[in-house]
Amino acid sequence: MMAPYSEKPGTADRGRPREFDPAVAIEAAAKVFWDQGYHATSIEDLCDATGLLRGSLYGAFGDKKGMLLAAIDQYAEKNLARLAESLTSPRPSREGLRAALLYYTRAATVLGSRHGCLVTNTALEMLPNDPDVAERVERIFRQMASLLAATVIRGQAAGVFRTNLDERTVGNFLLCVIEGLRVLGKIKTYGEKDLAPIVDLVLAALI
Repeated sequence: MMAPYSEKPGTADRGRPREFDPAVAIEAAAKVFWDQGYHATSIEDLCDATGLLRGSLYGAFGDKKGMLLAAIDQYAEKNLARLAESLTSPRPSREGLRAALLYYTRAATVLGSRHGCLVTNTALEMLPNDPDVAERVERIFRQMASLLAATVIRGQAAGVFRTNLDERTVGNFLLCVIEGLRVLGKIKTYGEKDLAPIVDLVLAALI
């Protein structure tokens, strides 16, 4: 874990050499954006969370928006890798897809402390008016939909899922389910036991 830098009077805007791990700084910033949202997060909040001086933060990421975009990229990379691993496991495609969807019921209600998803939260806060965020979110959602569609295609080839399913439509359908689970999970009256049956209903629609 990166040790916070001590900030001396009069040095905050001069910055210091980039002797820090950008991935660690981005992860710390992502947690702040995740907890507070973009607009409620100040540069001072990010400096406190990362241990970076203002000049170092600007030198590494440009500005607050640059740090948000870096946080989204790093967060999405990890989550896309997890989704791909789950969907391409040795298990048959139906079980792999079920496990992947059930993960989101747990993530929404337990693992994420009901904070939702950083990408989803940012999309709800900043779209459609921010083109930089829109480009990131659209790309991430396309990648998710493609991974989900590919799993269904493999299931069709194996005789598990209906062959008349359109790959683009089914990918977007499953993406809508995941995003819906993420949003419902932010509501305390919905628990994992409420969301898990939705997964089996979704799978039944594919058979």
